[in-house]
Amino acid sequence: MHKPINRLLPPVAVALGLTMSSQAIAQDVSDKLPFEVIVPEYTEDVDAAYEIAAARASWVEAFENQNVESIMSFYVDEIYSYDMMAAPTDDGLAMAFDGEPIWRANWVSFFEMFEDDLEVTIENLTVYQSGDIATVRGLTRLEGTAFGQYIDMWARETNVLRRVDGDWLVVHDHVSVPINFASGEALMNLTPSSQ
Repeated sequence: MHKPINRLLPPVAVALGLTMSSQAIAQDVSDKLPFEVIVPEYTEDVDAAYEIAAARASWVEAFENQNVESIMSFYVDEIYSYDMMAAPTDDGLAMAFDGEPIWRANWVSFFEMFEDDLEVTIENLTVYQSGDIATVRGLTRLEGTAFGQYIDMWARETNVLRRVDGDWLVVHDHVSVPINFASGEALMNLTPSSQ
């Protein structure tokens, strides 16, 4: 069972005018969202794709406001995540975050590292949707000050969502950066223009 949703999705969805034709579009730029949305032709429901994109825009706002309760409203309780950080366990560090308690603790510790200058930019947000399951992928830029040091980096992000009582909630979250296998170095300086 998921918690009550407290976010901006309904106003954003209304502002988008989600009465678009059911014909799928290859790409669209909306002045109602802070990023471009790519909807592949095989996405079943374009309106649903824009609901998902609007939810992503609301997630960005919750992230930038460093609001743990709001950010948690975008995930199911049984969230499973491959995040950039390792998951702390009683036995050391683990590859994945499994479930709401450890995922919430991750957000608390993440926000505690940063000052109040967090900014997120999303590029190439692509929404695949079929029935009550959807996947979004994109490149996410994180800017902010942690431990007195300014951070500016891009990451690859993929989320799997499920429609639950009309809301699109994340069931799996994956954030990563490429690595150089020869050196073992995380390539945190790559940008979309590096492609």
